[in-house]
Amino acid sequence: MTATAVYSLLNKKENAHEDPIYSCVWTRTIDTDDPKKSQDYLVTGGLDNLVKVWILENNRLELLHTLEGHCMAVVSVAVSPDGHIIASSSLDTTLIIWELTSGFKVHEIEMGGTDVWKVAFSPTGTQVVSGSHTGKLTVYDIVKNNIDRILDTRGKFALCVAWSRSGQYIASGSVDGAVHIFNAAQGMLVHTIQAHTQLVRSVHFSPNSKLLLTASNDGFVKVFDVASGSELRKTSFKAWVLSARYSPDGSVCVRQRLLITMTVPMTDKRVLCVTVPVVASCARHRSRRGC
Repeated sequence: MTATAVYSLLNKKENAHEDPIYSCVWTRTIDTDDPKKSQDYLVTGGLDNLVKVWILENNRLELLHTLEGHCMAVVSVAVSPDGHIIASSSLDTTLIIWELTSGFKVHEIEMGGTDVWKVAFSPTGTQVVSGSHTGKLTVYDIVKNNIDRILDTRGKFALCVAWSRSGQYIASGSVDGAVHIFNAAQGMLVHTIQAHTQLVRSVHFSPNSKLLLTASNDGFVKVFDVASGSELRKTSFKAWVLSARYSPDGSVCVRQRLLITMTVPMTDKRVLCVTVPVVASCARHRSRRGC
C-alpha cells in the first residue's frame, strides 16, 4: 500500500533548508510553572551545515532558531527526553550540544576523526549513542565527556541509532538494510533483522518501547515488534525516506489500529507531517498513556 492511500498531511514547509534535509526530530517541552502548558517543536539538520528549530503550533511551522557551528553537513539531530537539549552530529566529526529554547551552544565535542553519524539520547539525557563506519555503536557520557562503552553489531556501517524510552534497548540500522537491537544494560545483541533491501536511514522506538519504526532508501517505512523482531506493517513512499519518528504523545488507538504521527524529511527539501495507521490490536500494543 502506498503512502498516498493512508496518510493525512498536517503541514508542508517548502524550502525549509537550502539543501536536502538529513534529519528531523519532533519534540515537546512542558512549562515547569504550569505543567498544563506545552510547546511542540521540530528540529532539522541539513546538508547546508545548519540546525534549525521550528515552533509547531496549530499545524503551522514557524522558524525559531538557525544554529550555526558545523562546517560540514549535519547528518543527525537528537533532543533530550526533557526537550531542552539538542545534540547534533556532522560530517566534520564534531558533536555539538545546544539549548533548544535559547539556541545557545553548550559545548562542542571533537571526536578525533572518528565518523559520528546518527546520534540518540539515553532516557536520562546524560548519554548519547552514535553509529560509525565500523558497524560499532559508541555510547558517550556527555557530562563526563568520555566513552562509556562500545556495542558491536558485527555488521556494516551503522547509519542510524535509537535508544528506547524504557532504557532497555538500543537499535541501529545499517547500509546493507539490516537492523540490530541490543539489550542496553547487558550490551548483548538481541535481534539482527534483514529489514530493508537498501540502507536504513532511521530507527525509532514507540513511547512504550514495544515497537520499532524504520525508514529506508528503498522507500519503505516499517514497524517491527521489539520482543519478537517480527514485521507488523510497511508503508511505501515514492522517494527515499530519510527519517520517520513517533510523536512525543505516543500512539492513538482508533478502530483497533495504531496511528503513528511522524515527520518525514524528504530529499526535495520538504518536511511532511503525516499520520500513518499501523495494523495492531490495542490489547497487544497498548501505550503507557493508554488507548
